[in-house]
Parts: sequence; structure tokens; C-alpha cells
Amino acid sequence: MGGFVEQLRLAEKAAEDIYFAKINRELIEALHKRMQAETISFQPSDQSSAEHGQKTVRAS
Repeated sequence: MGGFVEQLRLAEKAAEDIYFAKINRELIEALHKRMQAETISFQPSDQSSAEHGQKTVRAS
């Protein structure tokens, strides 16, 4: 009987792990999309910087 109960516990733990892994992947994907969108929106183009008299400095 103990083996059956242990198998049920492990099956429930596996289902829980799969569920939370899916949630984590979705959250990480959303975070990456948000960070990418913020990076794109905060980078001025070379042309607009020159129009405003700003120098564009690039790290090498």
C-alpha cells in the first residue's frame, strides 16, 4: 500500500512541477518581450540624435 501512496504523491508533484514550469516560461517570455520593447523605444536613431545636436557615442 505504501508504494501506491508514494506513486500518487510523485504523480501529483510531477503535475504541479509541470504546471509551474509552464507558468514560469510564460512569465519569462513576457518579461523578455517587455524588456525588448523598452530597449527599442529608448534607443534614439542616429538621425534624430544628429538633428537635436546630440553626439552618438558607441561602445566598442
